[in-house]
Amino acid sequence: MLKKSRLTLTTSRIHLLHHLMQTKLPLTASDLSQQVNLPLSTTHRNLSAFADFGLVDFIVERSSVGRWFVIIAGRANYCPACNLAYNTAY
Repeated sequence: MLKKSRLTLTTSRIHLLHHLMQTKLPLTASDLSQQVNLPLSTTHRNLSAFADFGLVDFIVERSSVGRWFVIIAGRANYCPACNLAYNTAY
């Protein structure tokens, strides 16, 4: 996915994208940062870059918490944590 988007392959980006693809729930940047063991600033910067290239998107819960997920075309996405349906595949 990173190569197709022409994003530089870095260890941080590979770990973040891999972890997002393995999880079934959208994650907050803070949770993702802790689970992948990266600084929060690095996590935010990479998630923003992924979003600019259409690889990830986020939903905002009722409590104003943003949760990030990987965009997968043709897959219906549903967050059991916040009961929001999302499918923004381009």
